[in-house]
Amino acid sequence: MAELIFEIGCEEMPARFVAPAMEQLHKITGDKLFQARLLEQYSEAVPPKSLEGKEPDKVLAENDIKVFGTPRRLAVIVKGMKERQEDKEETSLGPPVKAAFDSNGNPTKAALGFAKSQGVEVSALETVTTEKGDRLAAVKMLPGRSAKEVLPDLLPSIVEALHFPKTMRWGSGNFRFARPIHWFLALLDGAVIPFEVAQIKSGNTTKGHRFLAPQAMEVSGADDYLNKLRGAYVLAERCERQAKVRQEVEAAAATTGGRMVPDEPLMQENTDLVEWAAACCGSFDREFLEVPRAVIISAMREHQRYFALEDEVGKLLPNFIAVNNTQPKDMAVVTAGHQKVLRARLADARFFLTEDRKQPLIDYLEKLKQVTYHAKLGTSLDKVERFTALAGFLADELKLSADEKAQLERTARLAKCDLVTEMVGEFPTLQGVVGSEYASRDGEAPEVAAGIAGHYLPAGADSPLPREMTGVLVGIADRLDSICGLFAADEKPSGAADPFALRRAAIAVIRLIIEKNLTLSLSRLLGQALAGLGPWMQAPDEPVAQEVTAFFAARLSGILADQGVPTDVSQAVLAAGLDDLKDTAARAKALAQAKDTAEFATLAVGLKRVMNILKKEAAQVPAEPPQEAVMSEEAEKALYRAFTELEAEAASLFAAGDYQGFLTRVSALKDPIDKFFDDVMVMVEDEATRRNRLSLLNLMGRLFNRFAGFEYLQLN
Repeated sequence: MAELIFEIGCEEMPARFVAPAMEQLHKITGDKLFQARLLEQYSEAVPPKSLEGKEPDKVLAENDIKVFGTPRRLAVIVKGMKERQEDKEETSLGPPVKAAFDSNGNPTKAALGFAKSQGVEVSALETVTTEKGDRLAAVKMLPGRSAKEVLPDLLPSIVEALHFPKTMRWGSGNFRFARPIHWFLALLDGAVIPFEVAQIKSGNTTKGHRFLAPQAMEVSGADDYLNKLRGAYVLAERCERQAKVRQEVEAAAATTGGRMVPDEPLMQENTDLVEWAAACCGSFDREFLEVPRAVIISAMREHQRYFALEDEVGKLLPNFIAVNNTQPKDMAVVTAGHQKVLRARLADARFFLTEDRKQPLIDYLEKLKQVTYHAKLGTSLDKVERFTALAGFLADELKLSADEKAQLERTARLAKCDLVTEMVGEFPTLQGVVGSEYASRDGEAPEVAAGIAGHYLPAGADSPLPREMTGVLVGIADRLDSICGLFAADEKPSGAADPFALRRAAIAVIRLIIEKNLTLSLSRLLGQALAGLGPWMQAPDEPVAQEVTAFFAARLSGILADQGVPTDVSQAVLAAGLDDLKDTAARAKALAQAKDTAEFATLAVGLKRVMNILKKEAAQVPAEPPQEAVMSEEAEKALYRAFTELEAEAASLFAAGDYQGFLTRVSALKDPIDKFFDDVMVMVEDEATRRNRLSLLNLMGRLFNRFAGFEYLQLN
């Protein structure tokens, strides 16, 4: 078995590039070696991004791939690789046998041409049986090549297959990579694998830390590679480097008696900003603590990648931790530099606070007239007025009290005011947070202040929801206005393009309604939102409402799929309508659970037959109920009686939202439906009998169609 070491050395990549590139390198290397028949199998597990309390793994397992990554390098070590490919039998199909020989058994031009193209005589061709009949075939044995022969072409293809959010060219060449490449280390059992990419030739050397050990170092093998890098202040193994960063930060924090404000994403980012880690603890003037906590943390985090500190009760301390990508000779000098930079940022923040607080938050509302929301949809103030009215409509729909409605409308009017403050102009990621802080300082109700920040939540598919109902309902109103308005303005998503993040907005609305257990009519909400958009509408209301409804259906289907609901179940439930999103999701989950039971599967087969007949014969289905006196077969009488006995109870369970109970109760129809289809012909010649039997099926269809379109179910 052979050992491969391959490293791409480059200038410092952005931190966000490192972990995704490691994942790519792992998969691309494994796939290419497997396809090249140099690797039997490999673990496809993604390299860990976090230690989660475990010790870093410094042992390379046999028959596996391990990747390494820092801002300056991407590397992979493969152990257990084959030294040579196995021989491979290759079969090339030719013309059908009947077209390859004439009536005398002589080869035709088709056979002769195929044999020539394969470099063999016609007599060497074989006959193979395929789905389309017997065909001529050339069977060749391709001798395997050594890894030494294969890798000089394979390794450059790995480099070319890596993708990054942004790439660059350098020098006079056209090759693109995340950052200019400076070296390639490529060894097979210690011997150099020769190749060249972007005028950089491979070799047997790597480089240590840019400042602490910049000299080139010869490498002989995997253990030698990792040990020499550690000695040269490079922790190439990401989990080991992360452990070092965490240890340094926690040790520095301990010197203040405080603790790091939890921030795992920042920990991950710092891990990929450095090759070596040495943390220092700095401080700033206590007077800056008058600045809102979120602003202080943002000034540290967003611009400098510093960690904030707090005391045992969660109060922010006038300290910070900076992670340095070096081992300074005088840490005090480095710390002083960090403090100087942060002081300037905090001084700016305090100035913005002083300027902003010269007037209450509500006074910024009129300034939103100066901000264009969208050329076709008016100003930001126009938008605020629209979703404030829509929030009031939501309050009425949910029968909130007058005080609750007033708080909700106050929240909506204040929700976007911070967009025109100096603070948000400098710290745009703090939209809502700044408004909430200013509202609190103005003496607004706690529910109003919380709702201003909360209406931006959830920020993603898995992010938390707002706690206060003010944030929930203003968030729904704001997003519905955006979705309806931008659809009307023909700014709807297309393919992968979604510049206004409308898919994310729709998912947020669905989550808020379902997870907050809100009973709301989507059609009424869309109607109200579109009515509010009247002066700006670019299209008739009804087509836009239909498009937006279909948009929500697709998003709900995706959410249900993530929760384990099969696609056919989602389609069946959505066919019965999605006006009540919470109810639709509940029906889908109940049907998905019932579908797995043998008893319900049998019932569903019968219900599919019912629905398919009603759909096919829709023109003949009568509106009047069935008459038992017209029934001539015992099976149809039994089905009619069984259904009428349970109809009221089933309808009651359905109305109460007890969908598991509903499905359990209607399962009693399984045998009567089966017997009916075994013994009764629906589409008989006698018109009265035919119409009465269709009426019987329609009686059941009206109940079951409210639950799901059973004809969409895929049953084994």
